[in-house]
Amino acid sequence: MDKLKLRYLIREAIENVVGVSSNFSIGDKVTTVDGDTATITMAEHPFYTVELEATGTTKSFNFKDLAPFQEKEISKTSEGIMLQEGAIASPGLMFHQQHKKPLSECIFRIGSEAYVDFYAEARELFNEGVLKVNELDRDLIRNTDIGEYGIFEGKKIALDIPFINEAADTNMVMYLLQLKKELKDRGFDVKVGKPTEIDNRFQILHLGGDLDELQAVLDEMLGKEGYRIVFDTNQPMLEKAKAKKKKDPPIGKPKRGGSKAYYVYVRDPKTKRIKKVSFGSGGLRAKINNPKARQAFAARHRCKEKNDRTKPSYWSCRLPRYAKALGLGANKNTFW
Repeated sequence: MDKLKLRYLIREAIENVVGVSSNFSIGDKVTTVDGDTATITMAEHPFYTVELEATGTTKSFNFKDLAPFQEKEISKTSEGIMLQEGAIASPGLMFHQQHKKPLSECIFRIGSEAYVDFYAEARELFNEGVLKVNELDRDLIRNTDIGEYGIFEGKKIALDIPFINEAADTNMVMYLLQLKKELKDRGFDVKVGKPTEIDNRFQILHLGGDLDELQAVLDEMLGKEGYRIVFDTNQPMLEKAKAKKKKDPPIGKPKRGGSKAYYVYVRDPKTKRIKKVSFGSGGLRAKINNPKARQAFAARHRCKEKNDRTKPSYWSCRLPRYAKALGLGANKNTFW
């Protein structure tokens, strides 16, 4: 017997014993007998109408077929998306369904026209009630403007898509120097290299000190998936950066300039104007693969309370959700 059915039976037994029914009220979050998360929109006990979060559609249930909602952790691997039979969709969405990929792992290059169109289509089909998505994807569609464009400083830009600020090397270099110093203070002689497009882990060149102890320390600091120990001198280690003439890349690609590691364009809901929000540092990239560091970050910054998309804290808290698109590893379907 699954846990959901067991919850119904336990509640029914308790109510039979005490002779009392715990009625639901409008706005209550519930789980249906089908396993869907929903919100009560009409309550006339014992009959209730709910709005299903997965599709945005309404459905009626008897009281015995509903249970109080319980928060659950989203698994790292998603069940992907589900299109209603007969729904007309683009090859991109069909591919996602066939390969059980969520919207958050969009197959198109981040910021490209195809990427933006993909989310615009997904939102349209979701609103029509023919596309079922997971909780993370639902948050993207309902609470952001991803899939839309705006005008910023006379240029057309894609909204609510975080980009890596490739020129924000100052923060990254400072973090690498700090990391090297901390390792040196613990008795390790190393060189450190930043993540690359090919390998999103920090590169650690081991020169001296106990290797097993070094690995244990790095596991604690960066997480097991956050670094790679190398033993040859051909790896790109931290060196003085050569001055290069900066050029602005096309819209929709990471831009150079600024002190923060990431940026995103958002529409201010109050003024309806587009603004650029810069956020994060090189240190976030190191913590993203470290579960303990992510939990500490979320608690320290009270991520669950950050709901204003015009603030850097909103995007810093949600950076793990965009990890794969930004080349930072697998998506973590959670706040830090």
